[in-house]
Amino acid sequence: MKIKKKPVIFLLGPTAAGKTDWAISWQKEWSNLEIISVDSVMVYKECNIGSAKPSPNTLKNHPHHLINCVSLNSVFSVADFCTLASRLIDEIHQRNKIPLLVGGSMMYFNLLKKGISDLPSANDSLRKSLEVRIAEKGIERLHEELTELDPAAATAIQPSDTQRIIRAIEVVTTSGVSLKNNIATSTINPLAKKFELIEYGIFPENRALLHQKIEERQASLVGGALLDEIQGIQDSYNLSAEHPAMKAINYRQGLQVINGELKHEELFEKSLFATRQFAKRQCTWMRGWDNLNNFDLHELNAASERLKKQLNLLEII
Repeated sequence: MKIKKKPVIFLLGPTAAGKTDWAISWQKEWSNLEIISVDSVMVYKECNIGSAKPSPNTLKNHPHHLINCVSLNSVFSVADFCTLASRLIDEIHQRNKIPLLVGGSMMYFNLLKKGISDLPSANDSLRKSLEVRIAEKGIERLHEELTELDPAAATAIQPSDTQRIIRAIEVVTTSGVSLKNNIATSTINPLAKKFELIEYGIFPENRALLHQKIEERQASLVGGALLDEIQGIQDSYNLSAEHPAMKAINYRQGLQVINGELKHEELFEKSLFATRQFAKRQCTWMRGWDNLNNFDLHELNAASERLKKQLNLLEII
């Protein structure tokens, strides 16, 4: 009997857990795997150091889909990710290969698995005009405009939440329908219904070891090169601190240094603390994840054996 559903592999884990190394190891063992990155910052071509993006040589030898796919003059949303990832999964299956989705953006994984409202795509020209109006009149005025357009959405969104206010106005203006009605009437099919999901997690039982790995990586990331990268980004794009990439860890703190809001000597400790908190939230997501095969940081071989058995089993179902 042939398999009814095609397989899709998830590999998720907290930052600095070694996800890329595991994915590359699996791709070496099973050449029919194609890697799809699940990271909200690595999508941007200009965000290299602060995102801990794999090296150019690594990406050359082991290509990752959805890394370096957009520039910072646009905003990449979770809806954009789900649309592109779903399309890539179908294309990979058409090549008789297996998609391996790897990363730490847990919300992206969750919405891809369970489905997401297929809201209108980001409108760059509208978004830029809204950002200009924020600069001129303030975010409070834009929230008042949202109240006129979509009172229910305005009630649900904090008056200071720039990103969500812009997105709500964008959706309502583009579609002519309220945000609530958009969400209710349009959904991207969840992967869990279409495919055989094989879900793995790297879950650190020894939190102190993960913290050590995080600290070692932060020491290599945070420094002059990070600030040079952010300064180059600002010279080219002059991004608002509300841009999703500039709200990401390392970029947020580095931009604060450049803007004189944070002392240079505070950069490492502030970014380290934020990264540890982020890892804690990632582990919380994983604890509540259904059907997740969790393995510790050092258990790559055991995880590989388990995956081998699952793949072999799928071939004879």
